[in-house]
Amino acid sequence: MKRYGLIVLSTAVLFSLCSCGHYVKSYAKPDIHLEVKSLGIMPFSSNIPEVGNVVSDTIGAGFLASGFKVVDRTHIGRILQEEDVSYLEIDSPDYIKIGNLAEVNFLLVGNVAFSSATVRLIDTRTGEKLIITIFRPSWITEGGSAVDIGQCLAKSISKELRKAGKL
Repeated sequence: MKRYGLIVLSTAVLFSLCSCGHYVKSYAKPDIHLEVKSLGIMPFSSNIPEVGNVVSDTIGAGFLASGFKVVDRTHIGRILQEEDVSYLEIDSPDYIKIGNLAEVNFLLVGNVAFSSATVRLIDTRTGEKLIITIFRPSWITEGGSAVDIGQCLAKSISKELRKAGKL
C-alpha cells in the first residue's frame, strides 16, 4: 500500500511539473536525410513506467499523424526481449540491429525523469543521432500531464523536421 501511495504521489508531482511553464529545446543535425518515414518507438526509461509509456505513445501519435509508419514500443520491446537486449544498455550498433529487425529507418529513444525529459531521433542505418530534444519544466503549476510532455516534445521534434524540409 505504501508503494502504491508513493507511485501516486510521484506521478502527481511529475504531472504538476509539466504544465504551462516549460523549456523545450531541440538540437538537430543540419543535414537530416529522411527518404523513408518509418519510425520505431523504443520503450522510454522512466522512474514511473506508465509515464514513459504515455509520453512515448503521445509522441508516436504525432508522428503517425505526420505520415510516418510507426512501430510501437510494445513491438520493439518484444524484439529487445527476444534479442536479450536491455533498452537501458543500447548503443549505435544495437540501434542498427533493432532497426533491421523492426524494419524501421528511425528509432525514437527517450527518458522521462522528475526534472526533465529527453528524446533522441536515431538513424538506424548509421546509429547517428539526428535530433535531441530536451524538456524541462520551468515552474510548478497545476493540471499538467504526461500527454503535455509528449505533445511538447513532439512539437519540438516536428519543428526541427519542418526546418529541414522533411515534414
